[in-house]
Amino acid sequence: MENSLKGLVLAAGIIITCLIVGLGFYIAREAKDTAAGGVGQINKLNSEFADTSKSMYEGTEVSGSEVVNAIRRFQNETVGLQVVTNKTSSFYTYNFNPATGELGTSSALTFKSAQNELNNNYINPNGRFEGDVVRDKNGTITGLMFTQK
Repeated sequence: MENSLKGLVLAAGIIITCLIVGLGFYIAREAKDTAAGGVGQINKLNSEFADTSKSMYEGTEVSGSEVVNAIRRFQNETVGLQVVTNKTSSFYTYNFNPATGELGTSSALTFKSAQNELNNNYINPNGRFEGDVVRDKNGTITGLMFTQK
């Protein structure tokens, strides 16, 4: 009787150990899935925050001086800026296709040419411009458009 009792205790111990190990693996798998989902959400938020400085111009009316400041701010980034004044349409930093959002070659125009009153690309600091954001197929912001009202 004593041997059979020891056998039952040993069997119960093995079953409980297997349950605890199985539960541990289950919890580890669930934690891994939760962590992967959290990392995905963090990456999404990071990309949204990175685009905030550009997406703030979408559908906003800004002054000409703010347009020149945007040209200055984004001059070293891979984003194109198109400014349509009553005189001309000009690309700064990069040329891009407003319909598809595809970036082209870099532009020779700088914010200094936008400030030169004798230049055809002059941006009146008191002018009013409607801002718009251009995205490519991946949803990445590749261009900003400012159209004078």
